[in-house]
Amino acid sequence: MRYIKEVTYPIVTFLLFHELCPLLGLSSEYSIYLPIIFTILLCYGDRIKIFLLNKTVSGDLLKVVDLSYGRLRTLQKIRLRTTQKLRIYANLTGLLFPVVLALSLSAYLIRQSPNYLVAYLLLLSFLTATYNRFSATVYEKGILVSLASSIVVTVTSTLAVSIHYKLGADATFMTAYSVSALAALIGIDLLNLRYATFFNTRSIIMGGYGVKDAIFLIPALSSVTAKLLYNLITTLPSYI
Repeated sequence: MRYIKEVTYPIVTFLLFHELCPLLGLSSEYSIYLPIIFTILLCYGDRIKIFLLNKTVSGDLLKVVDLSYGRLRTLQKIRLRTTQKLRIYANLTGLLFPVVLALSLSAYLIRQSPNYLVAYLLLLSFLTATYNRFSATVYEKGILVSLASSIVVTVTSTLAVSIHYKLGADATFMTAYSVSALAALIGIDLLNLRYATFFNTRSIIMGGYGVKDAIFLIPALSSVTAKLLYNLITTLPSYI
């Protein structure tokens, strides 16, 4: 099972670049060789981390104290506030690549269709809140999130918006990737950053799992799946 998972990550990365090459105007010949090269680079790029900043974060911890004595049982809630200075790093593959790509795609989409900005921001806000609800901070493991649930919600909501606005398959791909990557950064990493104070850690690597990180995996799988389903849905009536 572990071997299957390890093989899945390069396949997802290859499919992502295979879909990106035509958007960049590259021929079908480059759509095979360049994805292989970029897949190898990104799979090894998860070892590269870049220092961003020092930041002091604080958070509230709600603790329940049992004050029971004999037959008397009393529970009291105590709110503790912790503060810690963190060194924040960014992983090249797990954070910088997906975020830069997402910003580039979103800028292109909005420049092509300025009226699409409101719908784009609403979709981004919805996915940010959803990812945050799906995420949980686990001791010694970091922030965990349900990939399956996140991908299903992303694909479903993106398809609904794309079909309503008749965006096309490529625009659906770009929308799914850009909103998902930005929503994952905000909803999973940034909004949960304050919980790092409870684990007595001195540094955090955002996107630290590289191609295995949610900021990379969720947008990659969601965008490829959304484009595939969009093509299927729009071509289905012609066969009926």
